Amino acid sequence: MKFNVCGGLDAPDWILANMSTLSKISSVRIKVLAKHIIDRMLEGVFDYEKVLKLSKDSSLGESEVKACIAVLHFFVANAAKFDVDDSTLSKELQQLGLPKEHSDALCTPYLQNKDSLQAKFLEQALRIPALQIGGWQVQVGESKNVIMRLTTTNSVDQEEETSQKLQLCLTAEKFHLLLHELKTAKTLLEEIS
Repeated sequence: MKFNVCGGLDAPDWILANMSTLSKISSVRIKVLAKHIIDRMLEGVFDYEKVLKLSKDSSLGESEVKACIAVLHFFVANAAKFDVDDSTLSKELQQLGLPKEHSDALCTPYLQNKDSLQAKFLEQALRIPALQIGGWQVQVGESKNVIMRLTTTNSVDQEEETSQKLQLCLTAEKFHLLLHELKTAKTLLEEIS
């Protein structure tokens, strides 16, 4: 079965294996654990000792607590990443075997922090520096070469930009291949958007 929280794929086996363990924790503890995990994602702070104290009365071992943390982290991170609404998340968690009270307990802090999580993930996303062609020339001789002068621009922060100048020398065949691949990539991107 395909799940939105898994990016439209089947749930990983390790998630399925740990759903019964997660069900042993009370729904109140699930909510508190979810809040700690969301704080970790947003602020980078995770009080592991406090989490272990919260889980002591549920008769789980340390490795089982770690597994529960990993499962909750997976659900919260993927739900934000794939823009899953709280009702869909709740239904899918129940389909995976989590009791309704537990899934609702996880959805409450997720819904409260969904926008913040998505903004944080967007901020951390891989960005390719802008590339500009500063000029080009064809070098005539035995083998025709295309020399391109490129400039990359990196934004270190909002106030400072760095640029780097590069020179690229391609044979005519490689240049035509590059041009063809760039046109193909452009066509694919236009189809997607």
